[in-house]
Amino acid sequence: MRKISTRVVFRYSLFAAALCVNEAHAAPAARVFGVVDAGIEISGAGKGTKARMISGGSAGSRWGIDAKEDLGQGLSATFRLVGGFGADDGQAAQGGRLFGREAAVGLVMRGAGSLLLGRQPTPVSLTNSFVDAFYWMGSGGLISLSRSGATATQQVIPQVVSARADNAIKYYSPEEWKAVSFSVLFSPGEKSPQLGNTYGASARYLEGPWDLNVAWGRQDSGTGATGQITSYSLGGSYDMKLVKIYLGFTDEKNSCISCTGALSRTTGATVSEFRLTNLGVRVPIGRFTAIAQVVRVNDRSNYQVDPGSRNATWFALGGEYSLSKRTILYGSIGTIDNRNGSMYALGSGGVQQPANSVGAGNPRSTAGGLGIKHVF
Repeated sequence: MRKISTRVVFRYSLFAAALCVNEAHAAPAARVFGVVDAGIEISGAGKGTKARMISGGSAGSRWGIDAKEDLGQGLSATFRLVGGFGADDGQAAQGGRLFGREAAVGLVMRGAGSLLLGRQPTPVSLTNSFVDAFYWMGSGGLISLSRSGATATQQVIPQVVSARADNAIKYYSPEEWKAVSFSVLFSPGEKSPQLGNTYGASARYLEGPWDLNVAWGRQDSGTGATGQITSYSLGGSYDMKLVKIYLGFTDEKNSCISCTGALSRTTGATVSEFRLTNLGVRVPIGRFTAIAQVVRVNDRSNYQVDPGSRNATWFALGGEYSLSKRTILYGSIGTIDNRNGSMYALGSGGVQQPANSVGAGNPRSTAGGLGIKHVF
C-alpha cells in the first residue's frame, strides 16, 4: 500500500477548508426570530368575573425563519416562514398549521420591488394596526372586539381579524422609496366552495411626524355562491414628540354567502356591516408610554328583523414599559356598552372572548390585563 506524505495530506486539507469557506460565503445565513407573549386577563360581561391566562395580548406569539440570497445584478431570492403558537399551552395556532402566520418565497429586485408567492398577510390587516393607538394591544386594540353569540364568536371586522390569504401573489414597492410604499395582493380561490378570490391593496406615507395609511380588501364567495366581504381602513398618526395622536376609520361590509368561520356574516343579517372610528393618543414618559383611545362602533347591518340601534362607544386606557429594547411589560383596561342584543365583548389583543360570554340584559363588557412580551 502506497504511503501518503504528510505534505499531500496538508495540501488536501487546505483545499477542503477553502471549499467550506467559499460555500459558507455563498449560502445566505438564515435568521431565526420571534415573539413570546403571555399575560393574565380579567373580564366581565354580566356572567361574573372571569380570569384566564392568554398568549398574544400584545402581539401573537410566533417563531420564524427567513433569509435573503444575493443573485447578482441587483436581484435577490428570499423566503419567510412564520408559525404561531400559544405561549400559555404550547399548541400551534392558526388551526394547527406549521407556518400558519406566513409561508412565502419570491424575488426582490433593487429599485423594482418584491414579488412573493404563498400564504401572506393581507394589506388591509397590516394597515389597520398602523391606525390603532394600541397597535392591537390589550382591550384597547381594534381586533379585541367581537360579538359573543350564544354558540359562536362573531367578528366585527372579519377580514382584518382573519389577516392572511392562502395562495397569495403579493407585490411590495421598492424599499429604496423610503417615504412612500404600497402593496398589492391577489389570491385565487382555486374553485373552493367556501372562499373565492381575495384582493387587496395598501399605500403608506411615512415621513417626519406623519404616518398616513389607506388600504382596501375584498373576499369573494366560493364557487357557485354570491356576495363578498369588502373592507377598507384609513388614517394614521402625527407625532408631536410630547404626544402622538391617532385617527382611524375601518369599515367592513359582509354579504358573503359561503364564507364560514371567522368570515361568517352576523347572525340574523342578510348583510352585516360595521364601522369603527377611533381617536387615540400615545404619550411617552421615559421608558413608559401611556395610551388612551375612544372608538365609536356603528352597526349598519341589514337585519331581517330590526333590533334597533346597536351602536356603541368603547373607551380604553393602557400602557407599555420597556425593560429593554426587546422586552416590554404591558397593560390595559377597556369597556364598551351593549344595547338591543349587540353582545359586544372585549378580549385582549388577538385573543377574543369565547362564545356565550355576554349575559342577559345588555350588560357592559369590561376587560383588563397585564402581560409581558419578549422579541428575539
